[in-house]
Amino acid sequence: MNQQHVKDSVKQLLIEWDRLRPDLEAAYASHTPERLDLLQSAIEPLEQLIERSGMEENKFTGKMHFVLEPNNYTERLDFIKLQNTSHYALIQLTMLYEEVKKKAARLRVQK
Repeated sequence: MNQQHVKDSVKQLLIEWDRLRPDLEAAYASHTPERLDLLQSAIEPLEQLIERSGMEENKFTGKMHFVLEPNNYTERLDFIKLQNTSHYALIQLTMLYEEVKKKAARLRVQK
């Protein structure tokens, strides 16, 4: 994925997240069953964007990872999926979105 496509994809993802987040927060606050569907609809585009962002090598560890992948991404995503009824799942998802936003901004500055 080239830099412009990453930028456009992140922008679109964040617009969608800003639209969905209030509904998700309200659903978690009232414990409605629809919160699980809303959570899944917020997870899927984030996963897709990260996976399409391309791979790069970590300079310090030598391991390959997705360009937009936040720290401990896999573990945190597993937590969100396994603890999907917990309000902490929403908190973690919000933090992942924020970190992807920061990583994308950092990429724009570096290139």
